[in-house]
This record gives sequence, structure tokens and C-alpha cells, in this order.
Amino acid sequence: MTVDEAVRNLGKCIQADIRYKRYVEAKKANDENEELQNQINEFQLEKMNYQREAKKTEPNNEKMRKWEEELEEKFEAIIATDGMKEFQAAKLELDAMMRRIDAVISLSLSGEDPETCYTSIEKCSGNCADCSSDCH
Repeated sequence: MTVDEAVRNLGKCIQADIRYKRYVEAKKANDENEELQNQINEFQLEKMNYQREAKKTEPNNEKMRKWEEELEEKFEAIIATDGMKEFQAAKLELDAMMRRIDAVISLSLSGEDPETCYTSIEKCSGNCADCSSDCH
């Protein structure tokens, strides 16, 4: 098997993984949630107004404070929805899987045994100064 074949096989395995499927389903549900999409669009419009004001030579500080409060409220409302909670949880799981995959590949490129290197890097940030483990 070539590296290209192995990578394509890995891609198929990722897409078959429950963590990937959960992420895709959560994303799709959010994309199809009209109320949530309206909230996101309102947030983005408000953010653009805020950024336009911030770029002015003399921004209106009162407007800026008001927009900051409104942006915070809108953001909190968005992330508090069940759909966004599910999406964030699914994304965290998928990101953890991808970090693990990346770590195994990186460690393999450093000469580590691909069969055993993953066991000691599950919480690895990649910065050896962060821990006392000798995984690298």
C-alpha cells in the first residue's frame, strides 16, 4: 500500500467514524435551523456594524459599548441553543480525534513506532515543556 492509498483509506475511516458522523449531523441540523441561522445572521450584521464603527478615526464610544453588550448577549443566546451545544460537543470530539491522528503521524515521522506512540500522547499539546512525559 502506498502512502497516498493509506491516506485515502484514512479519509474513509474518518468519514465512517461515529465522531465524524455526529459532527456532520450536528452541523447539518444547525444549518437547517432557520431560527438559529437568523440569530447568527443578526450577530454577524451587528459585528460588522461594530467593526465599521471601530475603524473610524473617532469612534463613538457609547455606540461601541452598546454593540459590545448586544454582541455578547447575541453570542450567548446562540451558544446556549441545544443545537450549538451538540455541535460544540461533536466538534470537540472530532478535534480530539484529529489531534491524535496528527500526533501519530508526527511521531511516526520522528521515528516512533506508529503502533505504540499514540498511547502516551492523548493529552499532548506538542510542546514538551508542558509536561514531564517523555513521549517524544
